[in-house]
Amino acid sequence: MLKLIRIMANHYKITEQGKEYSLGKIKDNIIHYDLVKTLSYLDVKGKMLFGTHFKIYEEDFKTIYKLLIYIIRDKENCKKHNINLNKGILLTGPIGCGKTSLMSLIRHIVPKERQYQMHSARNISFEYQKDGHQIIENYNKTNGFCFDDLG
Repeated sequence: MLKLIRIMANHYKITEQGKEYSLGKIKDNIIHYDLVKTLSYLDVKGKMLFGTHFKIYEEDFKTIYKLLIYIIRDKENCKKHNINLNKGILLTGPIGCGKTSLMSLIRHIVPKERQYQMHSARNISFEYQKDGHQIIENYNKTNGFCFDDLG
């Protein structure tokens, strides 16, 4: 599956399986995302990643919106929703509600160089037992990460 991200004619577009999806426009070197187009792309990408049964539910829009403005670093809207861009986020919910799927999906809307990495907390603890403190230092050097299944 080839995924291309490109900026053309002041539009931010992602190509998936030969089809282009415009997520927004570019003005002054800043991507201005269109929420409706971005949600539409996330629905398509979700079906690609998780199967045709994937669906974004209306009751999840508020959470998805907050995650999106955090991920794209929308300072104005983050301020309105009391989201501190200098801190991480903690996404909680019952087992099987889609936290991991959502975080795996959302990362695809930003350019590749700004995508965060997903890491299993269990694997990190195993690495720490094996290699010690150096493992924690290695995570401090990355751009961004999502720890999954903290428990």
